[in-house]
Amino acid sequence: MATLYELQGSYAHIQQMIEDGVEGLEDTLESIEDGLENKLESYAMVIRNIESDVEGLKAEEKRLADRRKTMENGIKRMKLSMHNAMSSTGEKKIKGEKFTFTIQKNPPSLKLVDESIIPKDFLIPVAPSIDKKAIMALIKAGEEVPGAQIQQGESLRIR
Repeated sequence: MATLYELQGSYAHIQQMIEDGVEGLEDTLESIEDGLENKLESYAMVIRNIESDVEGLKAEEKRLADRRKTMENGIKRMKLSMHNAMSSTGEKKIKGEKFTFTIQKNPPSLKLVDESIIPKDFLIPVAPSIDKKAIMALIKAGEEVPGAQIQQGESLRIR
């Protein structure tokens, strides 16, 4: 747990509950006897601590995904090299002590050479989508758009 702030025991317990995914968090939050200002300050400290942990986890996820991709690309290069070596010698099957290597035909796949001349019978209709940005611009300009209205919610910002 990366601690940015020195937390009181009950708020440190809340942070641990959040990190562990424990149910009943709301009840624990409500049970803390503290003034609203102190409670909000402590909540913000817990949020900042967890946000820093989340950023660290995201960085680690990216690092692991990059490593996985590197390893997968290495496997592809090795297989291609093996395939090329067998193809250049004309071998279709090589039996080793532990593995057997075979070059075989893949199932047929379709390659579209020119999509513009494919008959319309093969086109799949796509459901229309709504241009929300255009509607928002019209309403902001004072025009009415049936079935649409601007709504504005509220959210908490911690600075």
